[in-house]
Amino acid sequence: MTTLAVFKWAMDPHDERVGVDGSVKWLADKPAVGDDDHEVVRVACEIAGEGEVVGMTMASGDTAFAAARGAKRTLVIEGVDAMAQPTELAAALASAIKAQNDVDAVVIGDSEWQPMVAPMLASELGWPCVLAVDEARREGDSLVVTRRFGAGTQDVRVSAPAVLAVAARREEEQRPGMRAILQARKLPVDAVSASVEDQACFTTQGTHAPETAPARIFDGSNPEEAVSQLISVLKSEGVL
Repeated sequence: MTTLAVFKWAMDPHDERVGVDGSVKWLADKPAVGDDDHEVVRVACEIAGEGEVVGMTMASGDTAFAAARGAKRTLVIEGVDAMAQPTELAAALASAIKAQNDVDAVVIGDSEWQPMVAPMLASELGWPCVLAVDEARREGDSLVVTRRFGAGTQDVRVSAPAVLAVAARREEEQRPGMRAILQARKLPVDAVSASVEDQACFTTQGTHAPETAPARIFDGSNPEEAVSQLISVLKSEGVL
């Protein structure tokens, strides 16, 4: 069976700039490696066991991220705009996944960048979806998934195939070295086309910078002076 690890599929919102006139500019023109992606590949490798782990990403830049962390090959989705909406991203991923054989688990980031995509992908596939995943293992035809629940965790048994949305707790501690990355770039990379036609999309009526109150910084030469300045202003504003 095949486990797909989806990585580098969303734009980093930190690269977005909104001007005072409402114009939007991006510092990047391609999806970035997400904060959860390293855990996505790790969980996919845990699930796969003797099966194959395949990376899946959008066509842009270096595609060796998953291969450097255990994937045996990588699928690159072509024909999808980098600025695609969540509905289009989910449809593109689903289209590419349906074209593969023997896929019984898709692992993707529980991304704050595009939080709608994982459940929408599961809906497109008609598979169950588990969010906030920490760990997962295979037991027979099922997956036992450890996910965050309140202040703790819970184990959920879900029938395969399924979509698991992983949320990383920390940054990657042991990143692949240059040798591993160079070897990963020699592994197979196959292009796949995805259809996003006739997908419902959001209509943007306008953008504007957030309305924020001006901030005042109290930079006294010492903490006592800064506190004195704060108290003085609070009194003048009628707060105290």
